[in-house]
Amino acid sequence: MTDSRTPLPPAHPGLVGRTKALALAAVVTACAAAGYGWWATTARTPASSASRPTPTLEAHIGQDGSVVLSAVQLRAQGVETAPVRATDVVAVEGLMAQAMVPLAASAQVVAPYSGVVTRLLVDEGALVRQGQALARIQSQEVLSAEAELARARTEAATARLQAQRDVALLAEGIIAAARHEQSQARAAAAHSTLQQAQGALARLRPVAGGAAGEYELLAPIAGQVVRRQVVPGQAVAALEAAFVLAEPGQLDLFFSAPLRLRSDLHPGLNVRLPDGMLAQVQAVGADADAASQSLRVRARLQAAQGAALPYAAGQQMRVSLQLPAPPQTLIVPTSALLPAGAGHVLFVAQPQADTQPAQVRIHAVAVQLLGDSATGSAVRVLPVADASAATPTLAADMQVVTRGTALLKSMIPMPATPPAL
Repeated sequence: MTDSRTPLPPAHPGLVGRTKALALAAVVTACAAAGYGWWATTARTPASSASRPTPTLEAHIGQDGSVVLSAVQLRAQGVETAPVRATDVVAVEGLMAQAMVPLAASAQVVAPYSGVVTRLLVDEGALVRQGQALARIQSQEVLSAEAELARARTEAATARLQAQRDVALLAEGIIAAARHEQSQARAAAAHSTLQQAQGALARLRPVAGGAAGEYELLAPIAGQVVRRQVVPGQAVAALEAAFVLAEPGQLDLFFSAPLRLRSDLHPGLNVRLPDGMLAQVQAVGADADAASQSLRVRARLQAAQGAALPYAAGQQMRVSLQLPAPPQTLIVPTSALLPAGAGHVLFVAQPQADTQPAQVRIHAVAVQLLGDSATGSAVRVLPVADASAATPTLAADMQVVTRGTALLKSMIPMPATPPAL
């Protein structure tokens, strides 16, 4: 049985290619239409939202320039507050100080005679007692001094015996009085020379069993060896420094204070160190440094009984000078201050009693910045420029705005500060 249908002719290659291209174009067009529809839908959503009116911050502004807001409004606007506290000191921060050995509690050990260091008996950091040997030095000058002492002893003994004989001869009338006086004078001079030779070697302690001319350097005070300046085999000159000793448990701090604080500086002021320890000012320089226009200040750091200081001589650190605060000085968070003219302004938040819902009255106060520290800024309230107006209240335990000040600045008139602080 045969198929009566007429077979189709084979497809032309060019026609197949055009068919595929048309199908791909249709797919791309459909995707583009779907993407545009999605974009148009999402684009209209924020536009419609933006067209909605933004709720305004309704506030009651008083005749004194203060503004009353509810607690809910403050929270919604991100306004935060912090307490004010009283203080009796103003800290001058960031003064670079250097620790040094106190002059009154230290001693420099020098070699009385030139020579060569033969042995070191202590090193830096060692605690020594008064009279303890620190080093041994062999000196040719000591040999000469010992020979001079022996000669002075012989001459003094001879002159003394001759003076004693002349006393007896004068009593018998054998010699004249002038000869007696001469012998007495020679005996006195020989004794003086002997004392001088003994004094020259009195500070030395010869080394038992040591080499000729070898002596020991002795500690003049009890304390700690802060610095050793000699090594074995080193040749030292007469009166050359060999050791520095200091009584442990105290250091002097030297720093420069601004010249503008001259009237406030005096002995007894506290100086706070980075770890919280306190030193006391001992002396204030009488002349200012011409280059830095500052005064040199010395403070004493004393350790507790039996304790060691966590600082070393020569160490540098930043300290805080604690000055007595003027009356009615307060500490406020540094973030609460806004620059305004010659001074600063901050916003005081005072809760209103018996209000429903809870409300807070906020007013601006002009203050003078006295100093900054890690715990806050020291300020005092400035009188308003208008003499007839009352000075706004700011006291300890009140709350000041630390966040959201830009919003309040646009709502509350800024008080005018006096031109001269």
